[in-house]
Amino acid sequence: MTARVIRTACLIASLGAVGIGAQVAPARADSPPKLQVDSSCDAAGRGSIVLGRNKAACLADETTAEDMLKENWSKYIAADKTQCVGMAKTGGPESYVELLSCLEIMRDARNIRNADPLEGDNQPVTTRGHDRR
Repeated sequence: MTARVIRTACLIASLGAVGIGAQVAPARADSPPKLQVDSSCDAAGRGSIVLGRNKAACLADETTAEDMLKENWSKYIAADKTQCVGMAKTGGPESYVELLSCLEIMRDARNIRNADPLEGDNQPVTTRGHDRR
C-alpha cells in the first residue's frame, strides 16, 4: 500500500470522530474524563462467545486503557481529545478502549500525513513523453 492510501484510510476512519466531536465542549487538559464503562462491559459479557471474554475481562481491558490514558493524556493534542471524548460519550456505551483507539488513530493519521512527501505536492500529474493533441 502506498502512504497516500494508508493516510486516506486513516483519515476516513477519523472523520466520524470529527463530526461527532465538533458538538461537544472541549476536553479537560489535565486528565481523561471519568467514563461509565459498566454498561459496555455488561453488554460484552452477555454477548461473550469466546472463553475469557466476560465482563471481568472487559473491565480489565477498560482499566488498562484508562491507565494508559492517564499516563499519556498530556501528550495528546487538545483538538483530538475534544473530538475523541465526544465520540466516546456519544451514541452508545462509554469506553476507555474506544477513547484510546480514537486518540491513537488521530495521532497516527497526522503522523502519516506529515511524513507523506507528496502531501505538499499540489501539481497535477502529467504524462511524460506523450503528446496529447
